[in-house]
Amino acid sequence: MQSFKYFTQEGSVYIKTPQKGLYYAVAVFLFAIAVIAYLYGNKTNGNKVVCTLFAILGLIILLRAGAVTRFDVVARTISAQSFFFTSPNVFRFDDFQNFLITKQTLLITINATATMIMEKNGKQRNLLLHQTMFFTKPLQRVTDEAAQIMGIDRNA
Repeated sequence: MQSFKYFTQEGSVYIKTPQKGLYYAVAVFLFAIAVIAYLYGNKTNGNKVVCTLFAILGLIILLRAGAVTRFDVVARTISAQSFFFTSPNVFRFDDFQNFLITKQTLLITINATATMIMEKNGKQRNLLLHQTMFFTKPLQRVTDEAAQIMGIDRNA
């Protein structure tokens, strides 16, 4: 039995370990900005709108912490659920095109993402696999583990 850092195995299904710590930290940070700006900022309508937008963005990120991605190696499917209350999108392993690692840099890497590019019903879909701040090395390991689960030869 193989152990993975970013996936847990339940029978023939591999579940992507959620990044709850990152999502919770960013959500709390956004909520704190909204509260501080509201309490100590000018009581103008513009300030209230900005505070509301920060709070809504924090709520969206908090809800994103419930996202689940499952790789079923027997059925050869990937089931991705963006929020805990939405229905999952199901992709076949055959829909997979490639991995895409992107990063946003402003003197340092401030955000980096690993995405799976899927081709479903003639449409290209992007499936967020993992997101990091400051480092890109974990993204390579996540994509290697996902490729290994899917049975893709990365050296070909």
